[in-house]
This record gives sequence, C-alpha cells and structure tokens, in this order.
Amino acid sequence: MRKTGNPSRTRTAQTKGSSTIGALPLCLSLISAATLPTAQAESPSATSESRTYNIVAQPLYSALSALAEQSGVQFVYNSELVKGIDSQGVSGQYSLEGALKRLLSGSGISYRFSSGNTVTLQNTAELEPQSAATMPAVTVVGKTDLNSDDPYNLSYTRTNAALATKTDTPIMETPASIQVVNKAVLHDQQSYRLQDAIKNVSGVQSYHSYGGDHEQFVMRGFLQSTVNYRNGIRIPFTKFDLANVERVEVIKGASAMLFGFGDPGGLISTVTKQPSSTPYYSLEQRFGSYDFYRTEASATGPVSKEAGLNYRLDMSYLDTGSFRQNMGNDRIFFAPTLSWEATEDTKFTLSYEYFDENNAYDYGVPAVGNQLARIPISRTFVGRSDLRNSTTNNLVDFRIDHRVNDRIKLNAGVVSSQYQKYWQGFYTGRVNETAGNVSRNYWFSPENAESLTAWVNGTFDFETYGIKHKLLLGGEYYNSQLKYEVASGGVDTINIFNPNIAAVTDAQVSRIRSASYNDVIATENTSKAIYFQDQMTLWDKLHIMGGFRYDWVDRMQDLSWWAPDGKDARNDDVVSPRVGIVYQPVNWLSLFGSFTESFGPANDYDNGGAKLYDLFDATQFEGGVKTQFFDGKFNASVAYFDLERTQFFQDPNSDVIYAQVPVKGSSKGVELDVQGQLYDGLSVIGTYAYTNAKVIDDTGTPANIGNRMPFAPNHQGSAWLKYDFDGDMLKGFSVGAGVYVSGRRYGDAANSYFDRSYARLDLMAAYKRKLGGMNLTTQVNINNVNDAEYYVLRSRRTNLPAEPLAVMGSIKLEY
Repeated sequence: MRKTGNPSRTRTAQTKGSSTIGALPLCLSLISAATLPTAQAESPSATSESRTYNIVAQPLYSALSALAEQSGVQFVYNSELVKGIDSQGVSGQYSLEGALKRLLSGSGISYRFSSGNTVTLQNTAELEPQSAATMPAVTVVGKTDLNSDDPYNLSYTRTNAALATKTDTPIMETPASIQVVNKAVLHDQQSYRLQDAIKNVSGVQSYHSYGGDHEQFVMRGFLQSTVNYRNGIRIPFTKFDLANVERVEVIKGASAMLFGFGDPGGLISTVTKQPSSTPYYSLEQRFGSYDFYRTEASATGPVSKEAGLNYRLDMSYLDTGSFRQNMGNDRIFFAPTLSWEATEDTKFTLSYEYFDENNAYDYGVPAVGNQLARIPISRTFVGRSDLRNSTTNNLVDFRIDHRVNDRIKLNAGVVSSQYQKYWQGFYTGRVNETAGNVSRNYWFSPENAESLTAWVNGTFDFETYGIKHKLLLGGEYYNSQLKYEVASGGVDTINIFNPNIAAVTDAQVSRIRSASYNDVIATENTSKAIYFQDQMTLWDKLHIMGGFRYDWVDRMQDLSWWAPDGKDARNDDVVSPRVGIVYQPVNWLSLFGSFTESFGPANDYDNGGAKLYDLFDATQFEGGVKTQFFDGKFNASVAYFDLERTQFFQDPNSDVIYAQVPVKGSSKGVELDVQGQLYDGLSVIGTYAYTNAKVIDDTGTPANIGNRMPFAPNHQGSAWLKYDFDGDMLKGFSVGAGVYVSGRRYGDAANSYFDRSYARLDLMAAYKRKLGGMNLTTQVNINNVNDAEYYVLRSRRTNLPAEPLAVMGSIKLEY
C-alpha cells in the first residue's frame, strides 16, 4: 500500500505487491528508468497508431500500472490523488491517449504528456494550461468516455462479459455466443420482466409455466428449467424484478464446466447494479393499459468517502390488471446494497433483496384440433378476482474481492435464497374437443424452497514461454430444498365455449381451503464441485481456452403420490469438459469454435416418475464469427451450433398434470445478432435464428421421432431501431420502433397442434430535458401496435395468449 502524500510512478516492469513503503516505487522507478536501454526509453506518442488494450475494471492505481505495462509510459502522481477511485478499465482498440481517457473518465484527474515517456497526473483544477510544447495534438480513438455502468450511458453495446468465463474477458476473445442487453435497452423498451429483455436475443422464446407464475424460456430448441441466474449464481423457483438490474447477459449452449448441472440451451443471468461513490438519484412513474401502474426509485452514493463505504438502494412497486378476466398482480420489491473498500485491494459487498408478489394463476387456453381454441383471448375459467397466489422471496448475497497483486485476484461469496409460496390455482383437465366440456380442478398448496450457494475463485495471470495465461481455479457448494403440501381434486364440469362460465362459489372455495392435503412432496439436491480453466493467448491473436469441472451430485425425492415407492436417492460423479479457440487475424474480427458438455435435468427435482431419472448428458459443437466496427460501438456475431439433449414434457395421455415423459432431441441452427450504434444517434438491435430441432428418441411414443421439438420455430427474428435527435429544433427527442416475428411453433412432441406465425410491431417516443439540476424524461411505448394474436405455449391443456395492443407511459427524474 502506498504511503499517503508520497509521489508515485508506474513503469513497464513494475508489479505492485500487497504492501510497500510509499517512497520505494518512486525510487525503483527512477533507478530503472536510468538503467533502461535507450530504445526502451523512447517516448510513446499520444498520437501513435492505435493498439489493443485489455485492462479490466479495478482500482485506478492498478489500472494505471497495467496501462504503463502495456504502453511503455511512466505515470507520475501523488498517491493521495487516486486513493479510493475506481476505473472502468479499457478494452479494445485505442490510441494511447484514448485509453488513458477511458481509465480516467469521471475521476476528475487530468494529465500532461512530458518529455521522454512520462505522463503527469494532477487534479483538473490544479493542472497548468497545456500547450503544443507539452502535449502534442492527438486523435482519440474509442467509444464514449462514459463508464459502461454510468446511469446516463446510452450505449447498446458492451465489450466485456464475465458470465461465459467467470473472468472479465473481452467478448471478442471468448469462444462462445454471448449477448448482453444493456440498461439503455431496458429503459428504451420500459422492460420490467425478464421476458421483456430476452426478446432482444436470437433464438429465445418464452414458455408458459405454472400458470404464468415462473419465467421460463426456450433456447436453441430446448426448454429451460425453473432456474434463472443472478450475477452468475443459480436461483431456483423465483422471478426477477428489473429495478436493480444493470444488464442481462445470455450465454448460449451448454455451460456445465462453470455452472454445474444446468440447461444446455444456455443460461440467462441478471447483473445487478452496484453502489457508486458518485451520488445518483432517480424516481420514475409508469402507467399504462389494463390498469398498469409501476413506481421505481434508485439512490446511490457514499456513506463515508474516507472509509470507502458506499450504498445503493433500488425499489419498485407494481399494481396491474390484465386483458384476461379476473387476472392481475401486485408486487413490492426492495433491494439495498452496501459496499466497503477496506483497502485499495480489498472490497466487501453485502446485498439483500425482498420480493413480495400476489398474482392470479392463469391456466390459459386449451388446444382444439390442431390449433388453439377459437375463444376470446380474454376468457378465463375461474370466474373470481379474489384468488391470488402469494409469493415471498428473501435473498442475501455477500462477497469478498481481494487483489493480491497485479496478477493474482481472489473472490468468494455466499448467496442464500428463501422462497415461500401459497398456491390458489384452478385448472382444467383434458378437453372434450367435440363438445368443449372439461373438468375444472383445484390445486391449493403451501410451498417452501431454499437454496444456498457458496463459492470461491482465484484468477492468476502469468506468462510461460511467450504464452499469456489467465488461470481460473474455483470451487462451489450448492444445496436446494423444496417441500410442499397439496390439496387437489375436482370442482365441476364447464364448457370452454360458454361465454358465461359460472364462477367458483364461495362455498366451494371455503370447502377447498379447509380440505386436508392429499400429498406431501420433498426434494433435495446438493452438488459440490471444483473447476479449472486456462485462457491462453499467443501472439495477441490466438486465444485458446480449456477446462473441466468435477461435480459430486446428490439427489433425493419423496413423491408421496407414488407411495410407498416415491422415495428415491441417487449419487452421481460427473466430469464436464470445455474447449474453445478464438483467432483474431485483425482487431475487428474473431473466428471461434468450441465443444462443451452439460448434464441435467436442472429443474432441481423430477416430478415425472416414481424413481429419479439418470442425469442426462448434453453435448454441443459451436463455431462462428464475431466482429466489431466503429471503434467498438457496433458488434455483430453469427454462430452455428449442433446440440443434443433429453428433456421432459407433460404426458398428454395422463390426467395427472405432474406426470411427465422424457424426450430426446437434436437441434442444429444458425443465429445472428447485431447491436450498437450505426452512426451518431442511431442505435440498432437485430436478431435472426434458424433452429432445426427434431425429436430423435421417444421411448413412450416412438411415432414422435422425426417431429419438430416443441415451442421453437424454424425461423424467428427481430429488429429494433432508436434514433436520438441532436439538432437545435429536436434536441432531446428520441423515437424507436421494433418488429418481432416468428414462424409456426408446435406445442408438444406429437406436433398435434400449433400456433400460427406472427409479426408484432412496437413503437416508442421520448423527450429528455434539463430541469434545474435534474434530467426529466417523458416517454411512451406502444407494444403490439398491430394487435397480433399469438400464444406462449405449454401443452394441449394450457397456453397463454400474448398481450394485445398495450400503451405504457412514464415520467422519470434523475439527478
């Protein structure tokens, strides 16, 4: 640690230890500079040809050391100047001054290029006026100077992502398909659900699960489980509110090497907003169709600058009806976070999330013949507006980040999630498709689930024989438990074509609530794992990644409806390898390929049979091209994949809704994603996916072999464009439009019914202006302008109509 008040100098060969006497770095730097050969002492020009830099976000003093090492310059400054300041890092092609500006962005620090290879840093207010003699004219190469996490950053792109490697690695150097939906996109589209963000990613469809109560998705032709990820940590049985979400990261394909048992189609992870030492406050009110009201508020800033203590608070309140009869929900979300930079090298972060929601169970619309029943999309079959599922989730996340030196970084954490739910659901059985008669049933159930994840990672940067290594060593412990009791049975018989379906009576509801529970269900899953990954770089053009994970997996289930044979337990050891390669012949082009494996099922318990199924293997081959244009402001990628796995589907021949059957599928396809800024003011997101997903094995119904896998269309795509005006007349105005299209999707492995192709149009307009010291933004979004009718599929009995034309307005204050 540098001693406050002593001048400091970084140089090419310097590596900072965990503690040093303040004057020592300066003395060593002066001695080294005096003894360096003349060729090494030559001054790198600020206007020299741009080159590729790769400096991750970290404390500013260590970021300057990294820049010194990569560029050959020396920085002279007082150590007090950079104390407690973080840098966003820099990744991509920049001139020397462009890279330095990125590192210093928002710090209040200015620079002066001196003779030789020295750069002097001072507070902006203290720096003497520069002249042509002291600083040559330069051309800055790079993106906006705003930090990518700055709340005012309008960029649609991000150069780095940690999800695919568990290290902060440039996307161009990662041998995997990665898409990032930044907060600018979330704001422009007024997203508050995960499905609102994921519509901007190729090859993803929403899935209607558990009456619409969980958010599930179909990726690369395969259904994901009721598991989503928060900051790369598996969180089962929960929804996410986007009030505290900085961005959404999506990695395509199998990823068991890093995350253990999971879904081979890919995984979706929210990345939460972090406390900042720069004060920021916002308040937003949204209102819209179907009695939609949502309030969001955020605040962040220092608690004590001297102690390095910062806070963040995000909260939201939602109250909305629905285009569906007797549906709707309300939600309270509260998420405080506290971070403490105990030293320049050590940071502690503690966050908490409280999620409380009441929502109606919506079983949806059944199929009749080979299509969805032709009944009004507003029709439901309960006839009551006072029945709601209640959900409460408490999440605690604690992590430690420690920098040993420039080349060794350690972090560890614990995440605990506690979930409580009470179901009050009515659902329909198999429909008599000639007459439309169907039994109406109930499912009332208290449910409790909890999960605990503890993890530790170490990242080691070193070089051997000219090969640069970024080595990741880690371990993880994961445990999830689920227990619920069920009161279920029949209520009556109704007709889906009757426009006046009788409501479930008060007497029936009272009888159901006092009924004894039919079944008691308990499951538990535990995994202990170690993993190893090496990212190697040769000649700054070839990036090779390899690694493996070893999991010890214990599973237990007690399904009382199979009593006495419903109890079962299994212990499995699984090795998951992963290899990949990236070749960058030029800075703006990457060619990549990879092979990965995965195992599951990942939905934490199997409710489809008396015995636990084997852990199913999944394998994927992937290759593609990534590009960056306009100084990294515009990204494009295309990937080909070949993927096989087994998954469960509801048994169409059973009256029991939890009975499921395994079906193995093969999926091959091509995905295209583009996002970024085409020129000043014009931002774009474009996607296209061709998914050829087929059933290749179905022991229960061999006739299904060769059919299309459910839910995934052969073709789907989207295009979203937004333009920010900058002229005198229209400055502050923004307009946007998006088109989302999909081909035919089937709802089961038998391909017995399908939903028709659709194209949906969304529009937005916004106006931003200064109001004193605040920014005021007014915005309106119109979704599904053309009122396209389509469905979120699940099975012949339950499919949820998508929302028709809806308008959402908002007013937001920021300061």
